[in-house]
Amino acid sequence: MVTAEPAGMPATLVVTDILAPVQTAPPSLAEPEVLVAGLRYLQQRIPEFTQLSVQEKRSHARAANLDPEFIENGLHAAGVFRDTKLLVGRNSEELREEDEEIRRWDAVILEMRALIDGIEAANLKRKHRLGSAILTIYRVIGIYLRHPRSEDAYLRPYYENMRRAYLKTQRFRGRKKKEEPE
Repeated sequence: MVTAEPAGMPATLVVTDILAPVQTAPPSLAEPEVLVAGLRYLQQRIPEFTQLSVQEKRSHARAANLDPEFIENGLHAAGVFRDTKLLVGRNSEELREEDEEIRRWDAVILEMRALIDGIEAANLKRKHRLGSAILTIYRVIGIYLRHPRSEDAYLRPYYENMRRAYLKTQRFRGRKKKEEPE
């Protein structure tokens, strides 16, 4: 829970326990468009936020993925080496601060990945629910049209459009499986 001072007073935020059991109302559900806008806003607030090309990622990979023990030993060496600042432009304390900042951002990355996994799972469930409903409609309309009644004739063009689209995806899946080496 975040509170602010009344109007006219300096705006100071007080953060209290956000998991307090006192909260009786469930949180309101987020709309996708609001989340997208919020994420774009967050991008502007993240220090050094950027997108790297595949080539740039590859060129950074070796130095960015050093063994943690090697990094810790390097930080110790930087602390005793008198020319650390001259050599890399930062002293050992600044290097340690950067290491700590990296750890904090790694925690953010883990949480964002968990968030993305949860969003993907929720959307997969939505797609499954919709797909199951559409497949049921397709099957039932097909049954209706196998035993034609004049009052169901209007369904034929809709069924044929669905059938064409469905068979197209099935043919593609069959071809894809045949192309894969075994």
